Amino acid sequence: MLLRATAIVPVLLCGLLAAPAPCAAEAPDLHAYWDQRCQPCHGHAGDFARRTLHVVDGRLVGRHHTDDIESFLRQHYLADVYVAPVTAMLMAQVATPPVFEAHCRGCHGNAAAFARESLALRDGVLVGRAGGRPVSEFLRRHGGLPPENVAPLVATLTRVLGEVTPARP
Repeated sequence: MLLRATAIVPVLLCGLLAAPAPCAAEAPDLHAYWDQRCQPCHGHAGDFARRTLHVVDGRLVGRHHTDDIESFLRQHYLADVYVAPVTAMLMAQVATPPVFEAHCRGCHGNAAAFARESLALRDGVLVGRAGGRPVSEFLRRHGGLPPENVAPLVATLTRVLGEVTPARP
């Protein structure tokens, strides 16, 4: 019996140490995945997207990979479960003006970390976790943000929160 138990331990240990792929009911934290797998070579996801990618006819294209960016990502070490969400994240970043970077990053750091730690979605409204106040109201009096940037920033932070917060069934 002892032999069987000791033979099972390495198998169990291996299973515990392996990083499981997210199941279909749980979306991955895309920014954590990017930071771990892609950032060492490509830098911050938003900076990378705005610098090297663009959208043509509703499709995300790169400088060198214009035909099928999703196939390229599969061949570039992304797990299949991450290909479509990472593509969507990068496409959104290309299409989003860098308002957070320009007005918020200096004090609040990176948008993904800020969203994870400080924001929540309640009844479809983006709110601060600390006081539960709608972010759109707060931003009207915070940090000197021009009024025309409030709605785009709220949309960006709502998207980023969705990208970093696993969906639950």
